[in-house]
Amino acid sequence: MSQWKPLIFVIAMLVLGSCSSQSLRLEPDWIVDQANVLDAQQENAFINELSGFYDSTSVPMVGVTLNGVSNQTVESFAMSLYESWELGDPQTHNGIMILLLTEDRRVHIEVGSGIAGDILSVQALDSIEISMAVFFANEEYRQGFQTGFDLLKHRVSAVPWDITYTSLSDVEKDSLDSIYQIVLSEGVITGFEDDLIVVTDVNEISARLIAPADAPILSIDDVIGFSGRIIEINPVLIRVLNLEVDFAF
Repeated sequence: MSQWKPLIFVIAMLVLGSCSSQSLRLEPDWIVDQANVLDAQQENAFINELSGFYDSTSVPMVGVTLNGVSNQTVESFAMSLYESWELGDPQTHNGIMILLLTEDRRVHIEVGSGIAGDILSVQALDSIEISMAVFFANEEYRQGFQTGFDLLKHRVSAVPWDITYTSLSDVEKDSLDSIYQIVLSEGVITGFEDDLIVVTDVNEISARLIAPADAPILSIDDVIGFSGRIIEINPVLIRVLNLEVDFAF
């Protein structure tokens, strides 16, 4: 049985203490191959592939290899890395990272909150990690990364990631054509319906927001700015990707 263990967790900033005795700071790039498992031709091919994918979708996807991590958990290390690199658009939180630890024999995919859940469930991420681990266990590193990148690209490119609308008026006007598009807007909280936030903009157009679990505590009359994916019309229902309180109209 393979010793590879898929891990699923959320990643952010990085000051790295890896398997060397010295701390080193990793600089962001499409491919950061500290474990030296890819040759120059493979690395360049991935760089071209991932930068091209970003140009066409605005989704940043990166690959990182390390021998291992020390003096911290893999979870805390990874959380530090993602945050310091500021992967993903701040309005859509759409960054993706594949992290391979060769000596620890672990592979982990981290995705931003805008991709997690509806776009890539925990089960889907788990399945992709297992598909990659089959190759990594046999030291077929290029094929392992290619498998992961291909599966992830297929999932995340199924929906748009550019901001299409900057007002609820435009969303209302386009009606059904706006479903799954992203809106960036602002308004005043005018009510709550079960787990939904009712927000009304300056034109008296209302929308219902599905806020993330880590959203701040909100109250009636709070002024908020938000971005989100439109999932229903009449009434407008938006799954929030980013939310800011005390947002100035």
